[in-house]
Amino acid sequence: MKTIFQLTVLLLSGVIVSSCVGPFTIENSGSSVNLGNDDPFEIELSGNPSTGYTWQVVSFDSTVIKQVGDPVYKASSDRIGSAGMYTFKFQTIADGQTNLLLVYKRKWEEHTLHDKTFEMKIVVGTMGRILED
Repeated sequence: MKTIFQLTVLLLSGVIVSSCVGPFTIENSGSSVNLGNDDPFEIELSGNPSTGYTWQVVSFDSTVIKQVGDPVYKASSDRIGSAGMYTFKFQTIADGQTNLLLVYKRKWEEHTLHDKTFEMKIVVGTMGRILED
């Protein structure tokens, strides 16, 4: 009985953990994704803050999605100046659509067309089902 209970807890934990969509990566830039209401999703982008460059959220419709917490940076090694991954967490909050734009740039510099970008169209709720048909 104890083993069945432990398996049930593990399976339920897996469902909760896997309910987050993504992570989306730079390869997903330029694409569209259809999500339901209250769906969490993540974006992971490589970068190196020791160069002065960081990924920054530039725009999205805050009536459709919200950013959850601050981005988290994790270096790929313990070496000084090593690159790593930025993880951004978001959650859908209402039906609609928005373009999510992140830019890899230095905070003190103006955004230019030459900046590295991540852009994704997020469609939430029944609109996504309608647009797919």
